[in-house]
Amino acid sequence: MTNVITGRENFLVNYLSESIQKAQSIRFIVSFLMESGAKLLVTELENAAKRGVPIKILTGRYLEITEPAALYYLMDRLRDGVEIRFVRENLHSFHPKAYLFDHEEDSEIYVGSSNISKTALTNGVEWNYRLLRSQSPDDYDTFSEMFDTLFYEYGEPVTDKILRQYAMNWKRSAFARSEILDTLDQPEPVGAQVEALYELRKAREEGIGKGLVVAATGVGKTFLSAFDSAGFEKVLFVAHREEILRQAEKTYSVVRDGGEYGYYYGGRKDDGVDVLFATVHTLGNHLDRFRVDEFDYVVVDEFHHAAADSYLKVLDYFQPRFLLGLTATPYRMDNRDIFALCDDNVIYEIYLKDAINRDLLVPFRYYGVYDATDYDRISIRNGQYVVEELESELSTEERAGLVLEKYQKMAGKRTLAFCTSVAHADYMAGYFNRHGVEAASVHSRQSSSPYVMERKAAIGKLENGELRAIFCVDIFNEGVDVPALDTVMFLRPTESFVVFLQQLGRGLRKHEGKESLTVLDFIGNYKRAHYLPALLAGDNPVYPQNRGKRIKDLQYPDNCHVQFDFRVLDLFEEMAARDPLKKRMVDEYFRLKEELKRRPDRFDMFEGTDIPFRKYIKIGWLRFLAEVDQLTDEEKAWLDTPAEGFLRDMEKTAMAKSYKIPAVSSFLTAEGSIAQAVPLHEVGERFKEFLLESPVHQKDMRDKSNRDWQSWQPEKFAELMRKNPIYFLSKPGKFYHYDEINKVFYLNESIKEYLGPNLARHVKDILIWRKAKYFRKRFREVE
Repeated sequence: MTNVITGRENFLVNYLSESIQKAQSIRFIVSFLMESGAKLLVTELENAAKRGVPIKILTGRYLEITEPAALYYLMDRLRDGVEIRFVRENLHSFHPKAYLFDHEEDSEIYVGSSNISKTALTNGVEWNYRLLRSQSPDDYDTFSEMFDTLFYEYGEPVTDKILRQYAMNWKRSAFARSEILDTLDQPEPVGAQVEALYELRKAREEGIGKGLVVAATGVGKTFLSAFDSAGFEKVLFVAHREEILRQAEKTYSVVRDGGEYGYYYGGRKDDGVDVLFATVHTLGNHLDRFRVDEFDYVVVDEFHHAAADSYLKVLDYFQPRFLLGLTATPYRMDNRDIFALCDDNVIYEIYLKDAINRDLLVPFRYYGVYDATDYDRISIRNGQYVVEELESELSTEERAGLVLEKYQKMAGKRTLAFCTSVAHADYMAGYFNRHGVEAASVHSRQSSSPYVMERKAAIGKLENGELRAIFCVDIFNEGVDVPALDTVMFLRPTESFVVFLQQLGRGLRKHEGKESLTVLDFIGNYKRAHYLPALLAGDNPVYPQNRGKRIKDLQYPDNCHVQFDFRVLDLFEEMAARDPLKKRMVDEYFRLKEELKRRPDRFDMFEGTDIPFRKYIKIGWLRFLAEVDQLTDEEKAWLDTPAEGFLRDMEKTAMAKSYKIPAVSSFLTAEGSIAQAVPLHEVGERFKEFLLESPVHQKDMRDKSNRDWQSWQPEKFAELMRKNPIYFLSKPGKFYHYDEINKVFYLNESIKEYLGPNLARHVKDILIWRKAKYFRKRFREVE
């Protein structure tokens, strides 16, 4: 074996593979690590891990060249067999590339210029030298000792938490963009898919049975679901359109190994298949034909629709081993919180901004054009502008002239314009054609316009240059990709964040020769217009932490350009001043009250609004209800009494673990009231019941001291309750006490007169909210 490896036709990966096969310990130290290189080495490394060979990898984060997917991939395949560390940032210069192996007879190191990437390990011009310990023991020992020093003294373990933080902020560098993964006959997960699959596996290991993946256009959500479904025998894929189902079936057929596929929509109702693709409406009308546990794995595509009654009917019926929701746009629709439908488990998130930063989509050049249309003159019905009045205001010569003027100055060769109605789309297509621009209107309604065209035909003509613009309503929102689009125009108010991002995403697909997407948005004084800057920056614009940011302080995706007319900026300031947080909080409360037909509880507000619930309980839930005159007479009498203090204490109490939830719930009686005292053994029994209610509740029992809790005697559950939550809850000044002699957990005498069904209802509500908040899994909320 030669000791000199120079790349090109002399691949370093071949030497490393041989060394891995006979190694008794493996240590890699590289400046960066890429997915393409990890996939070249993983099979041999996996075999080594199975033999019990310790594998240590030290790498850097400099310039974000190291790909998070590479680390996720190795950690997923090698599990506990690998220990990966990031060199700490206080080590300012870190550029080593070396591979150390200890064998039975000898040790060796490859040192040179190759990091872990496909190019560096194969045909790139990289010089590396192989040094044996038997030939140069002092040199090898110096390298070996320095590796250990760097690894243990300057290395930070790559935990799930650290990796998640790195992945959330990672941007693909210009260097990394040159490292292209091979296109294989048999598709395999890449990039964000690798990351999401790792998080999904970990979530299931924690006992989570349903979760949401938020992934922008271009990430490959359907492929992701197909890869993730591989370990399940019976799969159901649900969507609202047949076209989405047909695309999904093609994806699954190339990913999954064998199996029989079928459809369930319209007049076609296949049964006995391994993977069933069903429209939600047809499925919902025939649920009695299926067992509740018919499917092991259920996928709900475009999950932002899931708040609709048709979806809720299906979601409430089936009980799979795992439910996966997929969406690119997780903002609330139909005034319901889609997160709650997945038990608030957001397993993985990569938004449009992330996809652009990772070079999965092209950047956009956005121009916010001032539109003098006075939306205050248009009536609002059920929270939305009246369409007939809206189209009348927007279908005018003056406004169409403004659109044409900006189009002619800024648009590219292929434009998709979103209109407010069929009549508006027909009007704009006619206006453009009369002024020499070949255009068509595309929609699903009957129309007398000579410019109406069927969607597929219009797309074909747009792509080959026969059309320059398509004016549509909402028919291009989902499931339709036109990569050649280079211009998008918004000719209607942005009332729905979901729709806006869907329509923006239509033009962001990569296409040969396309460097960016031009966006022309015509903005007037319509409601929610002032949220647009934050939305373009990739933030949820209604979150309080995103409100009040100055436009110049917003961070837009890499290489994106955002420009608003000065009159639009003045308009945003005026509208923001009319929309303070306190007003929104009250509006949201009464909106939910109208929807629920009753007074919302804490848990209702927690799951039913975009406003973080901590804003509502900053002064206490009772105080908020008092401010909006929603307290009962009995509750009014609780203000400034121990009853209010007791509830406020429950709202604020810190929870490093979930043990306080079963401890406090043990006071709730079967009759719907509150006991003043409860024996310690009953608290222990309630704790055991709590653990067995759901595998998720068991996450706090995974440390070594609780390893065999399933075989505990009742006394041990009670003792853990005494030592942990009861001890901390019973500190001086609290509302709880513990009688050590009689082994009784009891409540302060000061609240005795308030104990009853109404106070019990508040206690139960707090516990439900605290439990949901504690056990939820949010990818971007790294604990």
